[in-house]
Amino acid sequence: MAYTKAIQDGVDVLDCPVQMTKDGIPICLGSINLIQSTDIVRTGFSNLTETVPEIMQSSGIFTYNLSWSDIKSLKPVISSPQSQYKLFRNPKFQNAGKYLKLSEFLSMANTTSSLNGVLISIENAAYLAKQGFGVTDAVLKALNEAGYDKQTTQKVMIQSSSSSVLMKFKGKTNYQLVYKIDEDIGGAQSSTIDDIKRFASAVVISKDSVFPESSAFLAGATDVVSRLQAANLSVLVQTFSNEFTSQAWDFFSDATVEINSFYAGAGINGVITDFPKTSDRYRRNRCLKRGNKTPAYMSPVQPGSLLQLVTTDYLPPAEAPKPYLTESDVVEPPLPPVAKTTSIST
Repeated sequence: MAYTKAIQDGVDVLDCPVQMTKDGIPICLGSINLIQSTDIVRTGFSNLTETVPEIMQSSGIFTYNLSWSDIKSLKPVISSPQSQYKLFRNPKFQNAGKYLKLSEFLSMANTTSSLNGVLISIENAAYLAKQGFGVTDAVLKALNEAGYDKQTTQKVMIQSSSSSVLMKFKGKTNYQLVYKIDEDIGGAQSSTIDDIKRFASAVVISKDSVFPESSAFLAGATDVVSRLQAANLSVLVQTFSNEFTSQAWDFFSDATVEINSFYAGAGINGVITDFPKTSDRYRRNRCLKRGNKTPAYMSPVQPGSLLQLVTTDYLPPAEAPKPYLTESDVVEPPLPPVAKTTSIST
């Protein structure tokens, strides 16, 4: 249902975060932890809870412990990333929709002429390989079977926070490789950017890595975007949402002001958003093509200007600067071979 609505709302690229099931089927699901997107804790599978430090510090019930038929029997739970502020997304569709295999996602995208492409996100590949799941091979197979290795009408983007995953794809395909930087950063060493260029042509960073925040006020701006773009790397920023609690106060609780400040102000190449209709509406704004006649209300926000108006008694405490991205953060050993597992009848 989310994919259908996103297409109607003018999205350019649909993304599928790939997870593996117990029977080796790649599916599209926002998290490997089923607790975050299903009602599994209220089912008979709740006893499968475990803690896997390689994946996350807290406990979870992971997709690779259930078969595809098991997962299909679960009820979806709508995402509400601002729930800590008691902001919940449409309760009417709390448990609506169904899950998709990667093959079904690719088939749907391949027949949608308005799309520019698809983005396949791969995480936890090294751990999954040790458990006997070859997620990179499964993705390549699904893309080939869907004809994406031959067709050129839609681009394919492979995204991962693991350089070893992207190196696995480099040289084998013409897909665009996208490196996701998981942490907020204040800058990057030149040698680190050179390393990223070896295996990627685009980078995903957080909003805080562009405009650092302090207690929801913009504290300034970094040179991360300009430095990455100077190395011919496209910069995508995540995640843009309509809920006002997801935005710094400087943007006046207006999602369009926020997008404009990142695009016109910071010069980013694209946004990753939960609300493509808002971004598509901004893209069609006629004020963007008026040059010197652009009205003042379309001027990007000046980072740090609102914080200057806060009196000393109410200033938020100073925060430590964001860390620099170093070579050790980027360089990884190759993915381990997929472990052989013995099939056990259930």
